[in-house]
Amino acid sequence: MWHRKDVGPFMALPARTSDPAPSARRRMPRSRQGTTTSFEVAGTEFYVIANADEHGSLGEVFAKFGKEGSTTAGLMDLLSAAISLGLQHGVPLEEFVAKFRNQRFEPMGMTDDPDIPHAASVGDYLARRLAHDWLDVGSRKELDLLTPDEEAALPADTYAPTPLRRTARAARP
Repeated sequence: MWHRKDVGPFMALPARTSDPAPSARRRMPRSRQGTTTSFEVAGTEFYVIANADEHGSLGEVFAKFGKEGSTTAGLMDLLSAAISLGLQHGVPLEEFVAKFRNQRFEPMGMTDDPDIPHAASVGDYLARRLAHDWLDVGSRKELDLLTPDEEAALPADTYAPTPLRRTARAARP
């Protein structure tokens, strides 16, 4: 037990025992199949390399920013490693997509991708691109991430995206 004069004794918290053990990591095969996508968000160029595991599911992601050594490039490397490790430990891609989509930070704006014409951030674009490339239409529909062409092809009564405008408030008496 440690002592500090100003706050009295304190102890380390006990280790949590109620959490389930993490699943074993599925290592990627030596030879991988994947895609490389270059894209721009608000005029800033990025690259996403997504590779499949031995079962054909997404197993690793590398998101690269053009300016090596910058804070943004370092954060993109960390994000890529976190997503890749999560996928290899069994976290579903849908979990990452649900958390990262619609996150707002710079750079944001128009993209050069017709499937994703606008991104609220690079994280938002990354989530949407991975969803479009690796999830089926049903999963993307549940996440409200259909492409403009997919939305247009659906009957009007089968899909209702979240409205962009809030409803007007009633005037107070």
